[in-house]
Amino acid sequence: MAEECMKYAMDLSGLLLLYSSLGDAEGVTKLATLAKEQGKNNVAFLCLFMLGKLEDCLQLLVESNRIPEAALMARSYLPSKVSEIVALWRKDLSKVNSKAAESLADPEEYPNLFEDWQVALSVEGRAVETRGVYTGAENYPSHADKSSMTLVEAFRNLQVEEEESLENGDIEHEEVVAEENGNEQGNEEDVEEHHEEKEAEGEEGIVDGDSTDGAVLVNGSEADEEWGTNNEGNPSA
Repeated sequence: MAEECMKYAMDLSGLLLLYSSLGDAEGVTKLATLAKEQGKNNVAFLCLFMLGKLEDCLQLLVESNRIPEAALMARSYLPSKVSEIVALWRKDLSKVNSKAAESLADPEEYPNLFEDWQVALSVEGRAVETRGVYTGAENYPSHADKSSMTLVEAFRNLQVEEEESLENGDIEHEEVVAEENGNEQGNEEDVEEHHEEKEAEGEEGIVDGDSTDGAVLVNGSEADEEWGTNNEGNPSA
């Protein structure tokens, strides 16, 4: 009954309060059309904004000759539209002050003057997917405690997490390679040690040609003499 009364009285502000309180997306959509027909652009803008129809909000500002506001909105919510709106703003402002019109910066010409410009474009591309998804009013408690972080901040954090994930992957890869190299080096050392043992076995029993007593030497070392005979044929001491 309250809704019907507001409609007959053309109380558009009251309807906006009612529909937004109820989370009635269909009612807000109808109200946006009605408000535009009645020339109530403030109400129409709020309806479109709550519905996530940002392009329609931008167009409404342009049609209402609120081009500076349209440029500011584009910078905040639709960075891909900034150059288009700046061109309109320059054209409109040049009628009053040509120097002021020329001083308006276009991000396509001066991207260095726009902080986090590429980040903003990336955020817009990701946010557009969820704009038309309307969460029910009964789900408010689950969203009330969510962080007040901006989309740009959230995107930065996401980039940092992705970079850390890549770095961790590289470290794990390096550890695996190092372990494999260690195993290969250990195997090479085992082979070399085994080869040296074989050589040592082959050298045992070889008579040193320089020995005067015909002693049999281990590895050719007199200090490591194992047994032998002297010149008289008697076993050496």
